[in-house]
Amino acid sequence: MWNTEIYNRYGKERIQPSIDLAARIKDMQFQRILDVGCGTGMSTVPLVSAWENAEIIGVDLSKEMLEKAREVLPTVTFIQRDCSKPLLDMGTFDLIFSNAFVQWLPNQEDFISNAFSMLNENGIFATQIPLFEEMPANQCIIKSEKIFADKFKGIEEGKYVLHSASEYYDMIAKSTNKIEMWITDYCHEMDNHGKILEFLRGAALRPYIERLDEEEQKLFLDEVMKNLEIEYHYQKNGKILFSFKRLFLLGQK
Repeated sequence: MWNTEIYNRYGKERIQPSIDLAARIKDMQFQRILDVGCGTGMSTVPLVSAWENAEIIGVDLSKEMLEKAREVLPTVTFIQRDCSKPLLDMGTFDLIFSNAFVQWLPNQEDFISNAFSMLNENGIFATQIPLFEEMPANQCIIKSEKIFADKFKGIEEGKYVLHSASEYYDMIAKSTNKIEMWITDYCHEMDNHGKILEFLRGAALRPYIERLDEEEQKLFLDEVMKNLEIEYHYQKNGKILFSFKRLFLLGQK
């Protein structure tokens, strides 16, 4: 289960990719927008700011996150849906927006294909995907798995699934030849390694924590912390630079 408090604690860091993705298409006009995997509405805020007169619908599976989203954006329609299943019954849209969500789907190619089938002519599919497997933090977590190897058997089924940038390009290229793709490395200033761990608990560590009891969680998180301390070093001003790589893709129907 998603912990909205932990997830939102680093709202500034998590919302910036949505702002940057929306800014890339800010000069376009959209009448109907779908935010898939909207979570707490963090990714929806830039959409409301850029296209305040559009009909905006946010969909997500988490009841807890949607409750938070409705508090933040009462003018937006938020619907609880399993976004791993087709959303074709929701009609067509001018923009289908998905920030840091696609990686949680086992059938990502089908999702992208279905999204394009829901777009109006010249509509835009816009997504941001964290390339977490290319980051040192991912290795810190993998190295920590050994202390509860039995508990983590089969965990891949509940974790995010990431492909390479070229593989995502190929997925979208099956639906359009009008594609933009770029990668941004966000350098977050962290006060200490505990802050990095807290950030990771918001998403990447969630599948692990859900399999452990309270005492086991502490032991596992302590192990992750040790590996973070080895991998990430303090700057001269006492801060730690936590680099987070993200892939952006735009496809026009």
